[in-house]
Amino acid sequence: MNCHNDITKKPRVIGIIIISIVAAFTWNQRRPLRSDYREIDGIDESYGGPAFPISDEEIQQAALIVIVFTGLITGQIHNACEICTCDNLDKPITVHCDSKNLSNLTNIRFNSSIETLSFINNSLTFKSVDDLETINNITSLKSLILSNNPLSTIPEFSSSNLTNLQLENTYLKTATFPKSYENSTNLQSIVLSNNKLGKLTRENFKSLSSLTKISLDNAQLNTIDHDTFTSLSTNLQSISLVSNSLKSAEFLPTLNNLLSINFDKNKFQQLPTEIIKPTRTKHFFFRDNQINIIDELSPLYYWTKTNLTGIEIYLNNNPFDCCQLRWFIHYLTGPNNLVKDSFNLTCALPQAYTGRRLIDLHVDSMDCSTKPVYPSNKLTIIVLCLMGIFIFILIAVGTALRRRNRNYFGRRQQYETIPSADIPT
Repeated sequence: MNCHNDITKKPRVIGIIIISIVAAFTWNQRRPLRSDYREIDGIDESYGGPAFPISDEEIQQAALIVIVFTGLITGQIHNACEICTCDNLDKPITVHCDSKNLSNLTNIRFNSSIETLSFINNSLTFKSVDDLETINNITSLKSLILSNNPLSTIPEFSSSNLTNLQLENTYLKTATFPKSYENSTNLQSIVLSNNKLGKLTRENFKSLSSLTKISLDNAQLNTIDHDTFTSLSTNLQSISLVSNSLKSAEFLPTLNNLLSINFDKNKFQQLPTEIIKPTRTKHFFFRDNQINIIDELSPLYYWTKTNLTGIEIYLNNNPFDCCQLRWFIHYLTGPNNLVKDSFNLTCALPQAYTGRRLIDLHVDSMDCSTKPVYPSNKLTIIVLCLMGIFIFILIAVGTALRRRNRNYFGRRQQYETIPSADIPT
């Protein structure tokens, strides 16, 4: 008898027994009690059907718990398709490991044939070298989806064939890509949406060069440095910056091959001057911003004078002041209109035209002589505060003077007349 082997096996056997007991107890607690359960002479009336109905999903979850924890205790390696959903069990191309409560990839083997791998909604951080190597060793991997995981920083992957990386809603506070991505020469698309990035600088993307598309929607961005995308200037074709707090676009002139830029739901108050001479860009999106005036100083006016064609710009849901848009209204009804959603544009000001479509207005008959003044909220508050302080001072001074006069006349009434005395001669 080999005593050494028996001794080394005991901890694993004990671990399996413990895991089985815990899994059984947990499973028993999850089973719903039946309110209509009755027994007659110790026999369940519902005999012939389960007293505790169990769904297929619950069975799969219980099996997954046993497989994962048994693997951790025994060190047994499990094929990814035993835990995840694969399109082919023998040679999988697409594997979905979504919502599997994974915190690491220990003891899970991924076939090198996998091209698309999804880990949406898990607890992966990729802080360990083993987890990083597990991904890097999938030589055919092209698309990696890690959305809804608590990454906090961008993992140091170096897969040479990776073309698509999705890191949406991963608690990122910086968009800096490690130097390891210099090996990812085929990486073309990145999703960093729904994170808390705040600001972008040149340091963020200097390890990337082949990128053609980047999505930064709802990333709490308020600043993008002018040289942020310099390393991407050759290949970058599409940027999405929807739902941020951007007011300017100084970085645009560095992107010589950009085809589409989406600034929907930002804080632009006018069209940025950086788009006045688009190189190859054909699609501009500025919907749901704070643009109220488009006049002869606008880039759009320059486009018409230089006969630019093939460009599309979208401007719906901006608070247009129609009394300041006489040129623009004329332009919308002309033959060279580049505003593709012009039929949806409406007036916000003045009140007499609120809700009216711009294309329905006749500039020559518009009455803007009684245009009301709309002070900003901050200015109104300041004026009201100053008026309140002034009134308070007047009341305080008046009260003080009144009390002073009352005291003065009161003292005079207390004076007695001193009788005159004869002066002896």
